Amino acid sequence: MNAPDSISASPAPLSEIGFQDLVRSSIGHQWTRFVYYRQLCARQNLALADLMALIADGAYHKLPSVASSAFKLSKGLVEDLNDLSGPGVFQVSSSTSGDPSYIYTSPEELAHITARYGETFGSSGVRLGLAFAPSLRILRSLSKKAALKGKKAVLRMLLGLEGGNAHYDRTYVTVDVNIVRTVFNRAVGRPASLRKMTAAAVASIIHDAEKRGQPISIGGLTLLLRPYLDEFREGEFGLHEKGHVAFSGGGYSGAKGTIRGAKIDKPAFIARIGAVFGIDAAFWRTNIKDIYSFTETAAEIEGFWSGDLDDFVFRPTPDHRVYIVDPETETPLRSGRGLIKVVAPYITGRPTAANTSVLQFDMAEIVSAQPDGRVESFTRVSRFEGAEASGTVGCAFKAAEIAGV
Repeated sequence: MNAPDSISASPAPLSEIGFQDLVRSSIGHQWTRFVYYRQLCARQNLALADLMALIADGAYHKLPSVASSAFKLSKGLVEDLNDLSGPGVFQVSSSTSGDPSYIYTSPEELAHITARYGETFGSSGVRLGLAFAPSLRILRSLSKKAALKGKKAVLRMLLGLEGGNAHYDRTYVTVDVNIVRTVFNRAVGRPASLRKMTAAAVASIIHDAEKRGQPISIGGLTLLLRPYLDEFREGEFGLHEKGHVAFSGGGYSGAKGTIRGAKIDKPAFIARIGAVFGIDAAFWRTNIKDIYSFTETAAEIEGFWSGDLDDFVFRPTPDHRVYIVDPETETPLRSGRGLIKVVAPYITGRPTAANTSVLQFDMAEIVSAQPDGRVESFTRVSRFEGAEASGTVGCAFKAAEIAGV
């Protein structure tokens, strides 16, 4: 396959030796702390010495992975997979299925993840953000309600917004609490009232940036942006190279948390964005990006739009490794489509969760990979469905079987 017309994110300043040392430390701590992980390894006849040998060989793809589903609240494994003995908070997923994941995270690692969101959401020279997302007030309130086991919680989405806010001089959000109506509602036992920014207000912010010649970053959730696109006409704005778009959290299937909408056709969606905001097609490969991340891992992977592939192309950075694996065997593929496996060691100290190596039930297509299966770029991410892989209909994945989840 020819190389797509996309660019890679700036790599983190981490050498191969540095990465190897971090994996060795993270896996060592994970082995010592989590009986669950030792049992997972035992089922593959792997002792700690074997894991260290795999790491020394750079065979990270052979490290046993905890299935992302194991972290779901319904599995009842929160205390088996998280070390609650030290300071920290739970990262909590947005829970489209209504069954959130809980990942206990130290203050240092939480700060690292938040800072990375600032880097991935940010664009050089852009100081104004317009987020199609709930406000910090809403996300903090929802985070407070997610507390568990006497520990505070934070929605992963909140970290993304906080990281983005730290990058920009000013950030507008399109969904917030209607304070006056909420006070009244609570007085009579009703839920909070939300206020959605009008299309006219959104247009005013963008037109003001145009008049000032100020670059602007438009981003957040696809499902919250789409209704505004339907209200605006083509050519409504003329941002050109000063318009930047950054998504995170998926939602292309038509669902994200409690938000529901129609399934999004990505090529048509990107074309509509370009037409409405006046971002020329020549800039889509540099100015329109998506961030692939999930609560069960610290990895955050930028993907830029590729006209060759009609989708985003994601390129891992040196602080993690990505493998696309066979759904049944977890064997790394060198081409084609499979499940996403991420090896992401802790950057700031010992693990507080058994998530150094995680198998996520998302599928992706390999664009380029090294001989050992380490993926250099991938595309067409979607949620796994049994019908997409031969032999998996009506049966469990090997990773889930091994993990006992």
